[in-house]
Amino acid sequence: MNEPTVSERFDVEDIRKIREYNSLRHVKMTPAEIVEDTKKGAAELLARLKENKMMKA
Repeated sequence: MNEPTVSERFDVEDIRKIREYNSLRHVKMTPAEIVEDTKKGAAELLARLKENKMMKA
C-alpha cells in the first residue's frame, strides 16, 4: 500500500484518495490509534495550509 499522490490543486479526488488510503491503514488499528493517527495527520495538514497562507494563523 503506497501513500497517495495528491495534486497541486488538492481537490475532491485527492481527498478521496487519502480517505481510501487511511481506511486501509486503519483496519488493523485500535480506535485510540486511529484517533492519534488522525490528529497527527490533521496537524500536518494545518501546518501546510498555514505555510501556503490558505488559512489564517
